[in-house]
Amino acid sequence: MILHDAPGRSAYVLSEIHGVRGKKGEFWFRVGTSSEAVGRLVGKALTPSTGVTVGPTSFQVTGLAIEEPVVRPGEFVTLSPILLRDENGKSLVHDSEGYGERLEEAMNRQIMNNTGRKGKIKLIHFEPQAVRKRKIRGRTFLAQKARLLLDGPEEDLTFLVEHGIGRSPAMGFGMVVLNKKRVGLHNIIRADDVQLDNGNHNNEGGEE
Repeated sequence: MILHDAPGRSAYVLSEIHGVRGKKGEFWFRVGTSSEAVGRLVGKALTPSTGVTVGPTSFQVTGLAIEEPVVRPGEFVTLSPILLRDENGKSLVHDSEGYGERLEEAMNRQIMNNTGRKGKIKLIHFEPQAVRKRKIRGRTFLAQKARLLLDGPEEDLTFLVEHGIGRSPAMGFGMVVLNKKRVGLHNIIRADDVQLDNGNHNNEGGEE
């Protein structure tokens, strides 16, 4: 079974491969989707003992859990880096001019393009983390890990969780999940007291 090898907008989004804390040699990843058909196919495909190939690395499935995502306004974290590009195909990351505004626009444009309704996502705060280097069909791009404080209707936030943010979600970009310890804007920070963070921060590069 080959994953991370489908271009363009997909019915699903993939996380990066994460190591299981305290268990050497064990890893986990997530598949997000709003499609029941895709969910059933993934459930059948990823049965125990199934081989999964990600790039040059092969894994064996040992278990599968299915859960409904928890979605509320609050802090979201990236399980795979967000890939944004400008009109010329250049990668956009946190220190690109107007990154916060571009990111908010991209989220709402995705909702409009895929559902036909106007997206109402508000990016209240953006905390950049590592910048990843990734190769797609021979070209190297930069993609951004981050924590995002998001407000908006539950259906819009659910779309982002199930379909990803930015480009190429089926290739392992743009998966976000709600940080269950930081739910509800009033419990985190007043929106009026926060500005979009587009300042310079230290990049953490490197191919993975």
